[in-house]
Amino acid sequence: MRKRIVLYSNILLCALALAVVAAAFPSSAAAAVGMKVRPGLGGLYKTEQPLELLITVQNSGPGFEGAILVRQDEEQPERRRPNLAQFILNVKVPADAREQFRMVIPGELASVNPVVELVSGGLVLAESRVEGVAVGGVRVVLALSEEIMEQAWQSKSPGTEMQLKYLSPGELPEESLLLAAADAILIDPSSVSSLNGRQVRALKEWVHLGGTLSLMGGAGAGVDGVFSDVSPVRATGRRTVDGKLAGLRSGGPLDVASGELVAGRAIALENGVPVLARRELGRGQVLYCGASPGDLGADARGVWSTLFGASAEPENKSLSFRPMGYMGPLLHASSYIPQLSGPPVPVLVLLWLIYVAAVGPLLYFILRRADRRDWAWVLVPAGALVAAGSFYLLSPANRLQNYLAQTLATVEIFSPELAEVRAGATVVVARGGGLAVRAADNMYCVPSGNNDSPDGQPALVQQGEGKTVVNFGGVQYGSLRQVYAYGLRQGMGSIEGRLYLDGKSVKGDLVNKTGLDLRDSRLVLGGRVIRIGNLPAGGTVHVEETLEKMNIPAGQEMLLAELGGRGNRPGDPFYRERQMLSENVYGESGRPAGIQFIGWHDGPPGVFEVAGKPGQREDCGLVLVKQAIKMDIAAGRFHLPAGFIMPRRGDLKYTAVTGAESKVIYDGHVSLVYNIDDAGIRSNFKIEALDFQYARGQFTYPVEIYNHQQDKWEQLPDGGRKITADELSRYLDDNKVWLKVAGESPGPYPVWPGLAVEGVVS
Repeated sequence: MRKRIVLYSNILLCALALAVVAAAFPSSAAAAVGMKVRPGLGGLYKTEQPLELLITVQNSGPGFEGAILVRQDEEQPERRRPNLAQFILNVKVPADAREQFRMVIPGELASVNPVVELVSGGLVLAESRVEGVAVGGVRVVLALSEEIMEQAWQSKSPGTEMQLKYLSPGELPEESLLLAAADAILIDPSSVSSLNGRQVRALKEWVHLGGTLSLMGGAGAGVDGVFSDVSPVRATGRRTVDGKLAGLRSGGPLDVASGELVAGRAIALENGVPVLARRELGRGQVLYCGASPGDLGADARGVWSTLFGASAEPENKSLSFRPMGYMGPLLHASSYIPQLSGPPVPVLVLLWLIYVAAVGPLLYFILRRADRRDWAWVLVPAGALVAAGSFYLLSPANRLQNYLAQTLATVEIFSPELAEVRAGATVVVARGGGLAVRAADNMYCVPSGNNDSPDGQPALVQQGEGKTVVNFGGVQYGSLRQVYAYGLRQGMGSIEGRLYLDGKSVKGDLVNKTGLDLRDSRLVLGGRVIRIGNLPAGGTVHVEETLEKMNIPAGQEMLLAELGGRGNRPGDPFYRERQMLSENVYGESGRPAGIQFIGWHDGPPGVFEVAGKPGQREDCGLVLVKQAIKMDIAAGRFHLPAGFIMPRRGDLKYTAVTGAESKVIYDGHVSLVYNIDDAGIRSNFKIEALDFQYARGQFTYPVEIYNHQQDKWEQLPDGGRKITADELSRYLDDNKVWLKVAGESPGPYPVWPGLAVEGVVS
């Protein structure tokens, strides 16, 4: 008996010891875990763009499973912003190991100095902060080698609104979206050799999306170079040139990488060698510089300014990576779901009058004939209940048993292998409760504002292995939630074919190889719209349109009305189309050159998947397909009529809108930039004449043209003027010409001067 008591006592002591060890384990594990959080791009970020977090976990104890949570700091209520979601990543950390994890959060969340926690078993093992620098309103230029950084810093003009940052090639993200904070990236041969294949692909995609990539010393531009397919020059050897570089440098001779210009245009051609060249690619550009950073010297500020991309016109200085800004119209329009539209008000009034008549005089007449008027005490309330129940059950929101989702998306095609997708979705939840919305693989996805649950808990965004799920808790009965997504889609296909200018006509054939059935397709040529109609998947359409001699471009509002009707309010037939077009056709930033194709596809784009309960569900949507189509011109003389090249606004000051039918420009002015490259001409061409055309008395004050040789504005005759070949050098610079317009333009919308171009294709 005594032995049993001793045995039981030992067992109890062992159990107590194990319990003490188990209780002490979390704290010991916490002491054995360290975590460091480093924002991508060297700590620079923009609040309107996503930010990559590189999270390093150092574990010197046993392995564990847990989660990394990024949230606002509850102890700093003054910095809190409502409607910001929390982000979570499930992780598995081996014993005695160092692991690195990656998360993507909105820059807006990073700006509130959020807390990053490593949690396991309900215990916070490690905690850190997101320390970074928000940059806005300045160009961000990344140098991928120390030599570039040293020379670029010395050549930076004083007072320039530009942020120079050195970033080692190993720190460069492998996804184009995460390069969004950079406006320009400079590379030399030493940094090219340190890039992997995913980084190279990300850089090329980033250029299509609006970035400026500068290849110095012919970096990667050789025959087998990683950037040979995007470089304007194919480098084949080395040459020594004078080194003036079209006046952009004042130093002596230069030893440069030499080669043949294969695309784009030469900015500086010396001794037959294209030393400095530019090639537009999608919404961005690739700049080639044959000289190495160390050889340029401090006397080449003009060259460095070009490589920084600072020579671009103002509207192209910022990238089009703006998920927040661009998603506004998509989200707003997606909340109008035609499937949820109830009967018109006149119909409801008529039904109500029928009900009143049925339970009033009609019921009284029937009961009186039957001598059962006492039944009215039962039949009138019963009729009211039946009517109320019918209205309730037939209402659009209650016809759903599960959910109804509408996704509006814009797909801009850069090539058959690359397309940009922006999508906004509204999900109406019939039964309420929990809601999970999953985005397509490798899509950046976050909830919009005003999505918190009734108890104030924010939405939770779960990331991992290229997948993102947005979780909403406590969704009210019959309410809605909104999410948006941004990403690139590979192998989308394109609108293939050839358009060419034949005299005063545009001709050609287009083939739809996107796999989407398109309706209401159109071509936009400056201020003109050519209607194509329906273009099914695999279908072909023949285009033949005569361009008028005088076609002064109308304002954007009239163009939108021509493209998508006048649907300004929910319920109008083209309301969704109008909202989607408002910031996606001829936006001020990063407008691609060439003829613009647009078409509509009815149906969901396959960007979101809603995890719901069993029952009736419906996914609907609308897709806007856009693509810039280059134009061929046969060798010989050509003429582009006025209206083919739309001006871009430069410095816009003191504008006001008076009433719904007029726009007045007060005592300020509007600077207009006409870029001949916007015509999208594939071949090499030479401009012989420019003809500005507008009606006499169209503007209250004279129209002025900028003489860049004498650095002054000159007045144009009322009604326009033709600038011949011997005068072009005064006004034409890098295929651009500037006008300044002041005063009021008659008509419902501003109508800018039209520019006709005459030239020769070689």
